[in-house]
Amino acid sequence: MDKNFLTARKKWLQNVKKNREQFKITDLGAGSKQMGKMRSVSDMARNASSKGLYGEILWKIAHHYKPNLMLELGTSIGTGSIHLKSGNPSSHLITVEGCDAILSRASQQFDTWNLSGITTICSSFDDFIKLPAIGKYDLIFLDGNHSGKATMLYIDSLFEQTHPNTAFILDDIRWNEDMWDCWNYLQSDPRFHVSIDLGRMGILWRREEQTKEQFTIRPKIFRTKLF
Repeated sequence: MDKNFLTARKKWLQNVKKNREQFKITDLGAGSKQMGKMRSVSDMARNASSKGLYGEILWKIAHHYKPNLMLELGTSIGTGSIHLKSGNPSSHLITVEGCDAILSRASQQFDTWNLSGITTICSSFDDFIKLPAIGKYDLIFLDGNHSGKATMLYIDSLFEQTHPNTAFILDDIRWNEDMWDCWNYLQSDPRFHVSIDLGRMGILWRREEQTKEQFTIRPKIFRTKLF
């Protein structure tokens, strides 16, 4: 893991956690267990799932596999985007967020990091997946609507926009029973040949050339052993 990035991330998190300006949000997904309709940058940074160890996993995957075109459904304050883009600065990231107030604040964070090659789209996920294909995604990060039914819809709709080595990363696979059932179904789905259960996150690869394998790895091991 790049020490300069970790140092910059620590400083950035310290700064954004001081931003307590309240703004009203439009939540188009399954909602949040921890926050209401009025939020602040500080709230969102504090509750971001990808700010710590799981953010490091995103960074390492982007750094190791060098995905050229990435898609993120669920920008939030931009934590996941920052880790993915910093892991592979030459990539292009498309990140989709349903709330314009959140997206504008995420864009401010991208400017703070001097990140380029990020396309922000304000749209519901359901509307976005109906748009014409942009290209073949090398990595898709689903971090917005924590509904098993919605997750299946997004994967089915986007599948034709992927290739045999595309990585699907799902956040909060244990969010509720619905998400857990979805994850277990996807692990057995014949379209995917490699799955990794990381506790909070799950990763799926198509990789038709491989024998079907399922792994359960705790994140601390993932941090030190795989990259």
